[in-house]
Amino acid sequence: MAVTIFYERDVRPDALKSKTIAIIGYGSQGHAQAQNLRDSGHKVIVGLDPARKSAQQARADGMVVVAPDEAAKRADWIHILTPDETQAEMYDQLIKPYLHPVKVLGFSHGFSIHFNAMGSRR
Repeated sequence: MAVTIFYERDVRPDALKSKTIAIIGYGSQGHAQAQNLRDSGHKVIVGLDPARKSAQQARADGMVVVAPDEAAKRADWIHILTPDETQAEMYDQLIKPYLHPVKVLGFSHGFSIHFNAMGSRR
């Protein structure tokens, strides 16, 4: 699969105006990015196991929290912000079934991709 890299000059912020962005994970990066996108006027949902402590925090922060697979199903853009060591399994089980050519899959850090920790899953 080919990877496309986009730069600031390639961005059209209005393209996200009517889109749903799923932030998968709500740790040190996830909470900041979810809140930043929401506060910038975008529709954001957070994909977490509803029983996790971070789900409680996300709700307290005013975020819409749904299970990760439901977030992947609903979203136009799925952004992965979970620990690298959990990304491959999460991708296979909860995200991959909902991907299709018009969805965006993003990562804020690419350790698992760069070091091929996702193996043949890509």
